[in-house]
Amino acid sequence: MNILIRFNPARPKAGEEVRVQIVIQHPMEPGTRRDASGKLIPADHINELTVLFDGQPIATVKPGPGTSANPLFAFKMKAAKAGQIKVVAKDLTGKSGERTADLALA
Repeated sequence: MNILIRFNPARPKAGEEVRVQIVIQHPMEPGTRRDASGKLIPADHINELTVLFDGQPIATVKPGPGTSANPLFAFKMKAAKAGQIKVVAKDLTGKSGERTADLALA
């Protein structure tokens, strides 16, 4: 599972609002579709996403089976200080992925 993290603005000023965008490359199978032979494709979607800033949790998302493939998650936060964002994602099959990105101030 590949995770991408982007900040907008890329280098905010101290106290400025920054938009954090997270894209997770994942098929997000809902468990309701069938393959060409009619067999049910098993559910395989992200069911937990945790975002930490300098080790402290700042957001938790529990996506469901209706979320599209390669989902984009975004939120805004105040850039009070420089630090590290860590994203941890887990899916129904037990696979997980994580990615870190450094938030630098202008």
